[in-house]
Amino acid sequence: MEEEVADFFWQVTDYRVEGRCLHELSDIIWLVLCGLLADCEDFEQIYDYACDKQAVLAQFLSLPAGIPSPYTLQRVFSRLNPVELEASLTHWGQDIMRVLAGQQLAIDGKQVRGTCLPGQRQASVQLVSVWATEQRLCLAQTQVASKANELVAIPQVLDLVEVAGSVVSIDAIGCQRAIATTLVERRADYVLALKQNQRTLFEQVQAHLAPLLRQEPAFVSREKDHGRGEERRVWVSRNLNLVEEAAEWAGLAAVVCVQTRRWQQGREQHSTRYYLSSLAQASAGELAGYVRGHWGIENDLHWHLDVTFAEDACRVRQGHAPRNLSTLRKLALTLLRREPTKMSLPRKRKKAARDDDYLRQLLRQLAPQPPDAN
Repeated sequence: MEEEVADFFWQVTDYRVEGRCLHELSDIIWLVLCGLLADCEDFEQIYDYACDKQAVLAQFLSLPAGIPSPYTLQRVFSRLNPVELEASLTHWGQDIMRVLAGQQLAIDGKQVRGTCLPGQRQASVQLVSVWATEQRLCLAQTQVASKANELVAIPQVLDLVEVAGSVVSIDAIGCQRAIATTLVERRADYVLALKQNQRTLFEQVQAHLAPLLRQEPAFVSREKDHGRGEERRVWVSRNLNLVEEAAEWAGLAAVVCVQTRRWQQGREQHSTRYYLSSLAQASAGELAGYVRGHWGIENDLHWHLDVTFAEDACRVRQGHAPRNLSTLRKLALTLLRREPTKMSLPRKRKKAARDDDYLRQLLRQLAPQPPDAN
């Protein structure tokens, strides 16, 4: 297996002084990844796991000085270049997807709340990610200084991915003219949530769609499962002459209203949301799919980082360590999800901790993909 995956982290530069290190950098990164796959949550747990499994790990890692201490793991991860580590995730993800044309890419930010210092409300580490909704994998991430800086980070994270031909969905903070222009220039379509941070445009779209909402919706979907139900009603307008600010938005071809009714245990909730889209030919059902697909980054990525991997409970705060750990958590999440065994992700992590062959099976997914026959 070592020949198949040895070069996966080749882009990560070893900052340490050559000849003065007891442990190989690649061993340290692989140990942390194996620990995260095997139900560990921090460096101490990873160290304990690696000590128990040293004989197995030594079959595909060098380990010239045994297992690095928790302090060594933390010190190295706090100083590793996070951009280089993230590049490994990005290149692997894009290699899996091959072509992004027609794919939905959701962009959203998340705080790593375990880095929130006493007396502060905002976490010191906040990350913006690009999520491929259909493949359910993270393609890229970048760090922002605060929630307010998320707007600055969105163009930065877009630069890390080839978005041509894809449909990019962003929540209201990314509903900006400059971002719409960037996406159009890069030959991508967009679905942007519109809220009152764009007050004038929001009021114009709301007034424009008001008469349409008195008519039958263009698309309706209903779901009921486990005592919960949801109904979504969608209206679309492509006649934007009465929306004065529409001309200022590059590529804008449609405005969308989605009314949602949810009920659970006798309680009912209603919401009305508006969206801007450059998709000129998409049906109301397709637009509804993109709107709903955007929530995949919350449900399939952020939720699992917090619940399955306990990211918010991790108290690692030094240097780049929180960001680098988050990168490997996302990689581990994808490896677990792409493994076809029918069991929950927490069960898969526990199985990886017990079953050495299963751990190897997960890691083999990182082997270089053969070129397409065509």
